[in-house]
Amino acid sequence: MKLGRCPVCHSNLHLDQLVADEAGRQLLGQFARMNYKLGGNMVAYLALFRPTKQDLSNTKALTLVQETLALTTNLNALAEALEQTVASLQQSRINGTGKQLTNHNYLRKVLTARLGQIAAETPVGSTIEYKAQSQTNPDEDRRLFEERMRQLGGRVIEVPNE
Repeated sequence: MKLGRCPVCHSNLHLDQLVADEAGRQLLGQFARMNYKLGGNMVAYLALFRPTKQDLSNTKALTLVQETLALTTNLNALAEALEQTVASLQQSRINGTGKQLTNHNYLRKVLTARLGQIAAETPVGSTIEYKAQSQTNPDEDRRLFEERMRQLGGRVIEVPNE
């Protein structure tokens, strides 16, 4: 299915070619779940990893996206950190000192600073709560959901276990 033309090289873009391999499908799915700001900044960030004389493979791009999203659950802060990282590294490339990225260390520093800034801006007694990433099990998720629904006066429908 032809989507249109590339705005840069004017070649045809085909959806079936984008999803021809598993990594391409997963990569497209990752971007479909992102908001406009995060998705655009993520694409620009991925370009910093692209080798000078070749394309970035779908497999490598998928791995980079998954690693980047795993850095934090605060997607707004991540989008801002990506934007700041890209702007800074593109400026260093213009100055002739930048090179291809090989890891997420610089982004981690920018993100840590950004999250610290957000925490510092939050007024004392604020209802905003920052939670560390934690793993929960499905039973605990269900229990918390049912508890919250009862607090709000909603009905909880019991689903038989399979």
